[in-house]
Amino acid sequence: MKNKTINSLITILFIIFFVFIGIYQINPPNAVPTNVPLIEFSSGRAMKHLEVIAQKPHPIGSVQNIQVGNYITKQLTALGLDPKIQQTTAINSDGAVVIAGTVRNIFAFLKGTNNTKAILLVAHYDSVPNGLGASDDGAGVVAMLETARALKAGSPLKNDVIFLFTDGEESGLLGAKAFVNEYPWAKDIGLVFNFEARGNSGPAIMFETSSQNGWLIQEFAKAAIHPVANSLMYSIYKLLPNDTDLTVFKKAGLAGFNFAYMNGLVYYHSSSDNLDTIDERSLQHHGEYALALTRHFGKLRLENTQKSDAIYFDILGSVLVHYSEVWVIPLTGFVFLLFIWVVVFGLRKRLLSFTGITFGFLALLLSIVTTSVFVTITCWATYILHSEYRWLSQGDIYNSNLYLISFVALTVAITSGLYVWLSKKVSIPNLTVGALLWWLLLMVLTSLYLPGASYLFTWPLLFSLVGLKFIFAAKPQNNVFLQSLMLAVLVIPGIILFTPTFYLIFNTLTLNMSGLVMIFVVLLFGLLIPNFYLISINKKLLLSKYYSDRQVQKIDYSNQSHWLLPTISLLISLVFVVTGGLTAGFDANHPKQNSIFYAFNADTAKAIWASVDEQTDEWTSQFLATNTKKGNLSEYFPTSPRKVLLNQAPTIPLAAPNIKLLNDEVKASVRTLHMQISSPRQARIIRIYVYPNVQVLGAEVNGKQITNNSLEVVTKWWGLYYFAPAKEGIELTLAVKSSQSLKLKVVDQLDGLPEIPGKTFKTRPKYMIPTAFAAGVSDSTLVSKSFTF
Repeated sequence: MKNKTINSLITILFIIFFVFIGIYQINPPNAVPTNVPLIEFSSGRAMKHLEVIAQKPHPIGSVQNIQVGNYITKQLTALGLDPKIQQTTAINSDGAVVIAGTVRNIFAFLKGTNNTKAILLVAHYDSVPNGLGASDDGAGVVAMLETARALKAGSPLKNDVIFLFTDGEESGLLGAKAFVNEYPWAKDIGLVFNFEARGNSGPAIMFETSSQNGWLIQEFAKAAIHPVANSLMYSIYKLLPNDTDLTVFKKAGLAGFNFAYMNGLVYYHSSSDNLDTIDERSLQHHGEYALALTRHFGKLRLENTQKSDAIYFDILGSVLVHYSEVWVIPLTGFVFLLFIWVVVFGLRKRLLSFTGITFGFLALLLSIVTTSVFVTITCWATYILHSEYRWLSQGDIYNSNLYLISFVALTVAITSGLYVWLSKKVSIPNLTVGALLWWLLLMVLTSLYLPGASYLFTWPLLFSLVGLKFIFAAKPQNNVFLQSLMLAVLVIPGIILFTPTFYLIFNTLTLNMSGLVMIFVVLLFGLLIPNFYLISINKKLLLSKYYSDRQVQKIDYSNQSHWLLPTISLLISLVFVVTGGLTAGFDANHPKQNSIFYAFNADTAKAIWASVDEQTDEWTSQFLATNTKKGNLSEYFPTSPRKVLLNQAPTIPLAAPNIKLLNDEVKASVRTLHMQISSPRQARIIRIYVYPNVQVLGAEVNGKQITNNSLEVVTKWWGLYYFAPAKEGIELTLAVKSSQSLKLKVVDQLDGLPEIPGKTFKTRPKYMIPTAFAAGVSDSTLVSKSFTF
């Protein structure tokens, strides 16, 4: 009994060790101090720039944004480069409303000795209105500045290098749009590196590349020092509606790589994205990519970078394995035949049965459904018991790793408990093959429909089948320990591939999707079934038949070693979920998020306080104390159905936006109105809406034509959001049918709340910060006015 328990513990510790290794090795590299040689990248030197850039929020159109831009220009000049400013009106008409703005892009050339095509390094220097932007995207900006310095200190490259600091990314990729549309030498760019962040820590992941990327991945594998990349992330990202600046460059036909670190989503797009919370190691990882890849590709010919797509994945953040996508189907076919061969071999040796395999297949399905339901319910109950979690707008929480460990342990407890119970009726070989049948199914499906993800199932299944065949062929005189060791070694690829992928996906999808993410844990358990049971069962029984169905009843299931894993896992789950609950509060280092804004309707001379929060708290209640109700903001955001908290506010006669009609003419039944729209308050954002049932036949802003599918729609609001308007405002031209009158609603938005005579409001406590709200309205003042022509 003692030896069995010790063997079981050894097995569990072995698996935990490689799980730990899988996660630990995707940590970013160590930060590098300022005293390293000048030709190397130093996060310490880059942090000196970040201390200047991330002092205050600097959204597009703000004074702070101009100050950050001036600092970047000064640093580039000090390096001996000749920075240029591209100030222009940029338009993004890809969405339901048109996004436009006045951007100030900054770019500089580092000339090569024998240029083929240029390398473009990109990061955006604007932040969200409520964020300091240390990670998003200050880290990308300073990584580029430090890379430029290191390149100048080293040997010259053959290819030109362009450093582009875009403006207005947070408002709709405006800077990238302007550069692609107006930069006359865009066709001379061979490769783009874009640097982003969706959190405050973690490895910098190469999560997106361009199509026909075989050659790019081949060279990336040669150059990257700490590669963290896989084609699964790229395959998933292509299916999502998310965009970065690289999206614009890819649509322009340019090849490239996209890098971002993603741990700590709760800090994203908030004032918690600051110098105190950023992990300097993540910045170092950005810089290592930027410098190493620029030096590598800077010496290569970049006229033709297209080659068939690659399947790729890193091993322990050290080596990138890659092969052509054309090998996916042959590999799938080989593993499929190997599976059939192993099953036939097991059937002939009477170790397997069709009935047993079927039960094994259903057993994993039962485990997936049961664990997903229990974890989802536990997660839901956690949010009920700790309502404070709902104050965090990104779907993530500060102590999410505690719940991750708890949910993984709960998944292992439920799954292993089910398998202990099921193994009273079904043999371990049948349970194992039934589980591997799911891996086979997922391998085939991904190979056909999501080839970039196929590796995740192909290689672990391949090694597991080899191990299973070895055990099936083992003779009674073979040493049980050697069999156990063989299985342990052959399951390592599955652990190494699955564990970091699971962890990265959890950080991407957040706690709310835990029930779905735990499916990965159950699938991994399917590979480990023999390891959990092989060295804890009766040795003589093992050597005789490796546990056939007819011998299942001979096993003593009162043996404590069989229930050791479920028991320990359940205890771990309880400990961590309780610890998570005890650390659920807020403090200055883990602040609560809330929102309030003031909106004045100049047509009705009425004002409201509004909040996107679900309920009031001790700070927002001073604005929403009585008669608070839920409603929409159709007077200010006609296209948004979102419900918010509303309450009457003191009326302040704020200056409303103004429209000056410059020209109004009719030709061929088309009425064209040319207007100047301005904000006397010098608002940072102006939103213009055309009322429904008025068909907009054409539109221009500041002399630039707007092309948008919404021009065809007459039953919905047509909208234009303009960021960073000039002091004199913007010029808008609209063409409508001559038989229609034109009715507009204009809303301008200024950062900050107004001063209300006779009213004094408490400032936010230190443990509170403004909500990271998508529309950027938290702690701002809106004024709305309607016009009819």
